[in-house]
Amino acid sequence: MGAENPPYADVDESVAWVGDTGLFIACGRQQNNKYTALERFARRHDITFLIPQRVYEELGDAPDRSTPGQTPIDSAIDAGWVTVADEPDYTDSTVSRVMDGVRRYIADSSNRNEDHIEKADAALGAVAANCLLTRDAAFVVVVTTDIDAGEGVVAALEANGFEDRVRFEDGFELIDEIT
Repeated sequence: MGAENPPYADVDESVAWVGDTGLFIACGRQQNNKYTALERFARRHDITFLIPQRVYEELGDAPDRSTPGQTPIDSAIDAGWVTVADEPDYTDSTVSRVMDGVRRYIADSSNRNEDHIEKADAALGAVAANCLLTRDAAFVVVVTTDIDAGEGVVAALEANGFEDRVRFEDGFELIDEIT
């Protein structure tokens, strides 16, 4: 987002920060300076990153050597700056349309078949939509290292009535800004 509009400028309790697998993989192990910078950023701005269940499952497969007996994502959850989202109501028509829109956007922009789009990418949109639908948040920041997924979530949410209530933050740029 750049210095003009830093990603934390509008942080308050009505903003949900939805994180993707790539953000946490890019940070590495708990001892890595990127991981500690992301934790410091979250604590300084009173952010709890919300991750879809599918993202948690992907990150749970991280090698045990990260920290003996615990993956980096479990350490972040235990420390309180990451939480796993409840499963969205997939029967809700808005959630379903957002997920379909995310898959369609990624397929179109990456020239791939929709059936080959990662389920975690659509889950980002579902969690973001759920936050807005349930009024758990008035605004959502989607943080991912996958540009197509981030832009797809924004496009799908805006197409479903959530204009000006979502922003994509490139995870690599965020990490660069805070380290």
